[in-house]
Amino acid sequence: MPLLPPLDKNSIPAATTFLLCLMKGTDSPPPRRPWLIYVCVLGFIVTPIFTSLNNSYELHIGDRSIPGFYPLDAVKLALDNLITLAPLFVGMRFLSSDDGRVLLLKSLPIAALFYSLPMLFEVRFSPQLHNWVYGFFPHSFGQTFRAGGFRPVVFLNQGLEVALFASMSCIAAVVATRSRLKIFHAPAGAVAAYLAVVLLLCKTLGSIAYSVAMAPLVLFTRPRTWVRISCIILVIVCAYPMLRTFDLVPVKQIAAAANTVSADRSGSFAVRVENEDKLLAKAELKPYFGWGTWGRNRIFDQDSGKDVSITDGAWIIRFGMFGWLGYLSLFGMLATAVFSARAGVAGPATRSTIVLGGLTLILAVNVTDLIPNATLMPVTFLMAGSIAGRVRASGRVPRNQTRAARSNAQTSLAVSR
Repeated sequence: MPLLPPLDKNSIPAATTFLLCLMKGTDSPPPRRPWLIYVCVLGFIVTPIFTSLNNSYELHIGDRSIPGFYPLDAVKLALDNLITLAPLFVGMRFLSSDDGRVLLLKSLPIAALFYSLPMLFEVRFSPQLHNWVYGFFPHSFGQTFRAGGFRPVVFLNQGLEVALFASMSCIAAVVATRSRLKIFHAPAGAVAAYLAVVLLLCKTLGSIAYSVAMAPLVLFTRPRTWVRISCIILVIVCAYPMLRTFDLVPVKQIAAAANTVSADRSGSFAVRVENEDKLLAKAELKPYFGWGTWGRNRIFDQDSGKDVSITDGAWIIRFGMFGWLGYLSLFGMLATAVFSARAGVAGPATRSTIVLGGLTLILAVNVTDLIPNATLMPVTFLMAGSIAGRVRASGRVPRNQTRAARSNAQTSLAVSR
């Protein structure tokens, strides 16, 4: 509908959760949020407006015409971006206390336990649930074949997203083990072991590597180390387009390492890098605000007008569509949340610091996966908001209780006089 952004199974839960949280309210005081995150939020919302100023014309390639990115499109996308950020505000306002972060951390493996049932079904019988329920398959079915079997998709966009969710949940269960939390009255270590098996059945090398690398880090180092590593990851991701432009990313060495594991994976990585180089060259023609939507950022054959590009990573999609302003507003927002966690883990390794550091590390894993894949999810913003808030529930008294105590003290003083 005119002026309304598209509503789907991501935006509707995000918007309704935000509205229900506002209706319910909270007794905890508003957290102190880093001011830079509001700058990034504003940039994230208004970027489409600036992009439309230089893209309100059609592109004619061969016998194909690509629509312009007009101001009306920009307004609708700006509203959609506002809805996309609803989980960020929910996390900052309602899950920024120590208890809120514990709840969020435990929710990941709990959700994965329930989701593992349809995942295991599709591992055995092939990804069919999305087609049965919605009437279509969201991705290429051929990409679900791996290692002589299937990897699950269930109701997400593709198997890579399901595998990443399983990896994040497995890491969350390991963090819960370190902080001595229980999940459904069961040891968190047992839940982590079960989710590790489910993750292996997802047959996705990258997601498995995340858990293999992060699990010992969580078990044998301090939360301060996790946050430092997360900060380094976010700085690299924020500068990634520039690093690729100046050939500072060792893509050849990465391809060689991938070849030792699987020749198919190495070949896939080489094709991805080649396409990213072409897309990056086009993105640099409009480096500040990008090309906009409707596929204007993609590569087309000059004669036939056929789309000949492959876009996998969220970084190149975001950079090509909205330039540096759109790129840094998104990843700068996530980086600000990660850097704000440094003060919260400065002390000894307590349950609160372990949970905060664990959520920060999980968010860094999610952001890392945005380089090879487009796996930006609502839970990404939810974790960022929870980390960015600086309220400690154990050390702060709710505002209404403070007012009541002040009123009682004044009444007692008047009576005594």
